[in-house]
Amino acid sequence: MRGSDGVFLAYVATPDIMVPLIKDLDETGVKRFIAMSVPDVYQEVAGPFQAWYREHTGLVWKTNYVDTVNAIENSDLDYVILRTTWLYDNPAKTDVDVTRKGEPFKDAQITREAVAKFAAELLTGKQDYHRESLGIGEPGTAWTKPSFY
Repeated sequence: MRGSDGVFLAYVATPDIMVPLIKDLDETGVKRFIAMSVPDVYQEVAGPFQAWYREHTGLVWKTNYVDTVNAIENSDLDYVILRTTWLYDNPAKTDVDVTRKGEPFKDAQITREAVAKFAAELLTGKQDYHRESLGIGEPGTAWTKPSFY
């Protein structure tokens, strides 16, 4: 990673991976870090999607994913945590609905292409978020479940 301007971790890591990774980022001088995570680490999933999501994922805020998010938030990195809802493929759908930490998260799905585009825009400065945890979903998908489920 030495010499990199930033890192995008397209994997929802547990603390046993994240804590050493943060240390490595610090040691190599990489400051910009974009990390995928899951919704509901702050009990923010709301609306019609909440019951289905919790039935299919459990009580996320009682898992070690919370420790992972805390490790990132307590670091000195210029991070963005992407709390990404259920993924599917459709290259034509790249719009993103963004919610910040503390706001209700209601979107049921998002494309992998939209996540990749948004992450690239974060790394290149086209999107200007810093030291934030963002919920990202597809606009207009505040449904009870993803359309493909």
